[in-house]
Amino acid sequence: MPTQARAIRESSPLHWAIRTAGVAAIAVFAIYLASTAKPSTLGNITEACTLAIAAVGLNLLFGFNGQISIGHSTFAGLAAFTAGYTVNSWEWNPYVSLAVGLILCFLLGLALGLPALRLKGPYLALVTLAVAFVWPTVAAKFLDQKVKASTLKGTKLEPLTWTGLSVKGKDARLDKAIFLYWAAIVILVISYVIVRNLRKSRIGRALVAVRDNETAAAVMGVNLKLTKTVTFGISAAIAGASGWITAARLATMDETTFTILSSIKYLLALFLGGAATLVGPIVGAFAYFFVDDYLKEHAPNWDWLPGPLSKGPVASFLLGVLVIAFVFVAPFGIVGFVKGQVRKVFVIAPRPLRPGPTTAEQAMPTEEPRPEDQRPEIRGEYT
Repeated sequence: MPTQARAIRESSPLHWAIRTAGVAAIAVFAIYLASTAKPSTLGNITEACTLAIAAVGLNLLFGFNGQISIGHSTFAGLAAFTAGYTVNSWEWNPYVSLAVGLILCFLLGLALGLPALRLKGPYLALVTLAVAFVWPTVAAKFLDQKVKASTLKGTKLEPLTWTGLSVKGKDARLDKAIFLYWAAIVILVISYVIVRNLRKSRIGRALVAVRDNETAAAVMGVNLKLTKTVTFGISAAIAGASGWITAARLATMDETTFTILSSIKYLLALFLGGAATLVGPIVGAFAYFFVDDYLKEHAPNWDWLPGPLSKGPVASFLLGVLVIAFVFVAPFGIVGFVKGQVRKVFVIAPRPLRPGPTTAEQAMPTEEPRPEDQRPEIRGEYT
C-alpha cells in the first residue's frame, strides 16, 4: 500500500532549511574544486558553465515565453567578437567590452524579436535558423576586412589584482584557470538570479500567460509586443554573456567558433535538463557536456562494440542514442524526472491565500452610514 507523501509548506522554515542546505552543498563543492582540481578540469567546468549560461537565456525565451530560437549562437558570437576586437584593436578594458557586448546583443535581440510579433512556432524558428546560418559568413567577412587574418584573438582576461592570483610565474596557468572558473560561475549565478526573479514576478506571470494563450493574455491586459521583444532582448544578452566567457577562455576565434551546432547544443542542454524549470538548463548543460566529453575520450577505445561501431567517430552516434533513449525515460528532462521521484516522498505545498469573508459575512447587510459620520460636501461650508 503506497504511503502518502509528506507536504512541506512553501517558504516554511523547513523549506528554507532544505534550500539553504542545497546552496551550501553546491558552494562547498565549487570551492573544493577550485582548490584541488587541475587546470584542465577547471577549463572543462568553465566551458560547461558557458553552455549553461546560454541555455539559461534560451530557457527564458522558449521555456517561459514559448518562443523558439535556433539562432542564439549568433548572440554569443557577436559578444565574443565584440570583446576580442575591442580589447585587441582598441585596447578596451575586457569588462567594458562585456557591457558593450551585452548592449549590442540586447538590441539585436529586440530586432529579431520583431518577427515574433507576427510569426510563431516553426516559422519563427526558421527565421532564427537563417540568422544562425548567416552569422559565420558575417564573421568571416569581418575577419577579412578588420582583422586581416583568419582568426581573432581572445580577450586574454587576466586575474584581478585583489584576488591574489598570479599573472606570471609557474602558477600563472593554474591561477588563470581558477579566475576564469569563478568568473563563469559568477555570471552563471547572475543569469540564474535574473531569470528566477523575472519568473517569480508579475512579468514572469505575463510571460507564461503569453506562452499558454496569447489571446487570453491580451484580454487580461498583457502587452504582447513589449513582452515578446523585451524577452527576446534579455535572452539574447544572457547568451552574449556566454560568448564573452568563451572569448576570455580561448586564445583565438574564427567563423567556426559559433555555428548552428552551438545553437543545437543550447537546445539539447535545455531539453535534457528540463525546459520551463529554473535549474533544468544548468543541470542539462553539465550532463550533456561531461557525457559528451567522456564518450569522445573513451568510446573510440571500446573494442567490445559490435560491427562498424568499433571504428570511426562513434562518440556522436552513442550520444545521439543516449539522448533518444533518455527522452523516452524522462520526457520532461532530468529535473522533471527527479521531481517526479521526490514527489513520492514529499511535496511542496503552496502558501495559503489570505482568508476572505465567509458566506455568512457576505450575506450580512451593511450598516448605513449615520448622518453625523458623513463629511459635508465642499460647497462653501468651510471658510
